[in-house]
Amino acid sequence: MDFHHVGVATRSLEQTAQLYNELGYQGSAVIIDPIQKVRLLFLNRLNSPLVELVEPVEATSPVTNILKKNGVIPYHFCYAVENLEMKISELKQSRYFVIVKPVEAIAFDNRKIAFLYHNHMGLIELIEKAEHGRY
Repeated sequence: MDFHHVGVATRSLEQTAQLYNELGYQGSAVIIDPIQKVRLLFLNRLNSPLVELVEPVEATSPVTNILKKNGVIPYHFCYAVENLEMKISELKQSRYFVIVKPVEAIAFDNRKIAFLYHNHMGLIELIEKAEHGRY
C-alpha cells in the first residue's frame, strides 16, 4: 500500500481551500462525485501530503454525519493498492470491515475505491493504482 492522500471533511470547499492556499497549497478543479454525493478538491504543496477536501452536496452524503459529529476534520487516509479485492480480503483478516464496497470513483478516472474501518485505526480509503503503478 502506498500513501495517496488525507481526506478532510468540510462544509465549504472554497473557505477551507482558501486557508490551505494561505499555507502554500494549490488546488485542482472541483470534481462532483454523484455516487459519493460530494464535491472534491485536491490540494498540492511541494514536499507535503496531498489533501482531498470533501464537501457533501446533499444531506444523505456520508460526509454529512462526520461534519455533524466533528466539524471540519481530517477523517480518512487513502492508500493506493495494486489489487483492491485482494487487499480488502487481507485487511478483513486484520479486523477491518468494509464501510463502502468497491465502487468507481470519478475523481480517479473511474478506478475503484473502497472504504474500510478499524476500531484502532479509523477510516481508510483504498484506491486501485492506475496502469504502470501510477496513482
